[in-house]
Amino acid sequence: MSPSVRVAAVLLLAALVLPAALSACPLCKDATSDGEYPGGSASLGRGFYYSILLLIAVPWTAVGTVAFLIVRRRRRERAALPTGVGRLVPDSRGARS
Repeated sequence: MSPSVRVAAVLLLAALVLPAALSACPLCKDATSDGEYPGGSASLGRGFYYSILLLIAVPWTAVGTVAFLIVRRRRRERAALPTGVGRLVPDSRGARS
């Protein structure tokens, strides 16, 4: 799959998913009345549910992504070094060589 097709697929997915995700805002209940809210007050609980999931998932996803990028970069740097180089093993006096 070419990069342009991947980008197009992600944009299409975002266009389909974002309206549902944005309606999960807990403050939306104050902005609309029950008659104007899709599904009335029955879908309000579902909106709260998804907003809580989003508020929980986003920080963990961000931290996990940063940790993954750091680990991957360190592994690539370590793999690029010749054997035996890059290890900080002190000699008998405790100084680095």
